[in-house]
Amino acid sequence: MQADKGCWTCKQRKIGCDKSIPHCDNCVRTRRACAGYGIRLNWPDQLRSREKDQIVCPVVEKASTQKDPRTFGTRLLNTTHRDFRLATKRRVTWHQVMLHASVGPGASVTLYSPLLDEDGMLLVYYEQIIAPMCSTTRAANGFRCHILPMVLSSRDEPTQALCSAILAIAAHHRHGADAASSHKMKAIRGLYKALDNSSPNAQTHVATTMMLCMYTVFDENEAQFQLHLNGAKHMLMNLTSHQRRQPVFQFLMGWIVYYDTLSEFAQPHRSTLNDFDQLEYPGKLQTMPGEVIGLFGCSIEVFDNISFINQMRTMILKSERSDIERKTEQFRIVVQEKLENLAHSLSPDEVAHSTSAQIRDASATAELYRLASLLYLQRVVPAAGDEKKRFGYLEQAYAAMKEVRVATSPWPVFIFACETRLEEQRIYILDILDRMDKIRNVGNVRVMRSVIENVWIQQDLREPVDTTGTIPWWLCIESDLPVPWFA
Repeated sequence: MQADKGCWTCKQRKIGCDKSIPHCDNCVRTRRACAGYGIRLNWPDQLRSREKDQIVCPVVEKASTQKDPRTFGTRLLNTTHRDFRLATKRRVTWHQVMLHASVGPGASVTLYSPLLDEDGMLLVYYEQIIAPMCSTTRAANGFRCHILPMVLSSRDEPTQALCSAILAIAAHHRHGADAASSHKMKAIRGLYKALDNSSPNAQTHVATTMMLCMYTVFDENEAQFQLHLNGAKHMLMNLTSHQRRQPVFQFLMGWIVYYDTLSEFAQPHRSTLNDFDQLEYPGKLQTMPGEVIGLFGCSIEVFDNISFINQMRTMILKSERSDIERKTEQFRIVVQEKLENLAHSLSPDEVAHSTSAQIRDASATAELYRLASLLYLQRVVPAAGDEKKRFGYLEQAYAAMKEVRVATSPWPVFIFACETRLEEQRIYILDILDRMDKIRNVGNVRVMRSVIENVWIQQDLREPVDTTGTIPWWLCIESDLPVPWFA
């Protein structure tokens, strides 16, 4: 994988850069310190301010109209593409101006990180490789715009614990479990110590715990996912009203919702009605209707319906009452109508920040989630005529899968895999999983592949259930795996 532009050292030397990540081969070969690929502030002098690609506006002082050559270029306004986009609006509200003004500069690891040597390189690796992997959108990637500023803002114990959790993920993905072990243990010890000292940094604690959850997704041999997730949910619900108004709260809640919903799906017999296990999240996540959230890969409406289908499945598995079937049939009508009428869209910022291929990938992934949710609904609450609709959904799904360069979301792939009956379709699914494993290298994909193969074996050995065709996957395997293989 290469960076989009050359490193700053090669630019200063005015030579070509091979753009290798995390540092270029030119610098390594000549034993120079690679300055990296991060953003740098540019303070042009009088001569450079004449360049066409820069807009420099000196601020005139009221006290004197005389220009002091010593201060020229040190006080200026930097105009960005957002300013021009805002200026094209016929009517600008105060909220738009303040929202634009409050957006701070993006976190720059190369400028502000206090980490050196290998740890610094791992943090750059997280910024440039891991964070983009975890979101289907670029404009508002919370793993960069929320998590990185938290890491770079302080060096206290809670922040160092969060940093260690991030380094553990980056080290595991780049070097393997052995290289990540010390960072992971440091994160766990730091989190325990910070909680024991009643540290006020509750949001940092939640982020650290969720990073440890993410680590278990990368490392298929870890078995503490549910423990970390439950702890994060406890801490999130105990945040103060002031902390809940912070922008990072929306990201942390969405992250927990994402993991919690997929965890419930992976463990059908885990009750969703006990203690804190149920989060009232939909009304608190502030998004536009149908807007694709990069963390989810689709809209919150889709995950709201997946969570509701999970609850219906739990009711059916646990209840022996005859009226449950009638109630679930009514629920199905409502959920199916919502999913069939749902139209996904990308935010204007996302469209502005993305290439046509990236827009196509994000839109196709969101559509895969919608179609997979409809297939999941059919399996939980079967109805007459499902077979014909199922065939149509699968045709649309395979067309959408061909639109994406690499599948980034395991859950839809699993749903489609469980519905395949033809050998060529199964081979196509295995090819998708091979590409995911080769390019993304995340442990949960390997676990998911094993589960899919077990489901196929059981489906081949068992007879179809009446008119519903292939039997549901949760009746084929023991669902006690510690890692949710769909996150």
